[in-house]
Amino acid sequence: MTATTPTNLPALVRRQWDRADDCFHALAWAEWLEEKGHTDRGELVRLEFECRDPGCDCVACRRVRELRETLSAWPCPRCESETGSACGVCGNAGRLLPVNDAIVAWDCGFPRWVTLPTLESAVEQRLIEPHDYRPTPRLRALAAVPPWGVPLAGVRAGDVEADKGFRSYWWYRDVGPQVRASLPGPVFDLLPSTAGRRTTAKHFPTEQAAANALARGLVKFAREYEG
Repeated sequence: MTATTPTNLPALVRRQWDRADDCFHALAWAEWLEEKGHTDRGELVRLEFECRDPGCDCVACRRVRELRETLSAWPCPRCESETGSACGVCGNAGRLLPVNDAIVAWDCGFPRWVTLPTLESAVEQRLIEPHDYRPTPRLRALAAVPPWGVPLAGVRAGDVEADKGFRSYWWYRDVGPQVRASLPGPVFDLLPSTAGRRTTAKHFPTEQAAANALARGLVKFAREYEG
């Protein structure tokens, strides 16, 4: 593996994520992390390689869960700005994840995807206008580059899913809360466009493609929001 300085770590991780499965050597990556001072992440990669049973409760798997909890500890932005006040974002824990049943998917020793329990956990409606939305403090923090320098690929919402159509999956723009495939307009508009289709619906070839498009759209919404 090519020696790379820690300042190049995010780019190197992205190259690892884009790998072909048979080109990634977990133990070599773990050794590189440890050599560069990322000992906890190196240990995590090594342990994940050695024990791949999600239902296992051996010493190694318990250590994996401990490392993941520590290494996904985004600082809570509201706690930092409102010291001493009650925090509705993280429950006064001082850190963002894990919290409120958030699910973190890992790759290469870094969080890659986060699933929040609801779409309202990520996007909130402002009271001023009925269709005026803004990212929640939690989504803003997740979308920002975290302390370890490797940004998330996307943020999923656990209570929404694309509508299954004929050979495709659909998201709709502001249809209403009764439709699980309904998305806030500003988020919907950031999803990849489908040429020749009406502007109130966008389709994707697979359910996974639709879910990934929304996850990336939520992150983009938080990063580009001005208000």
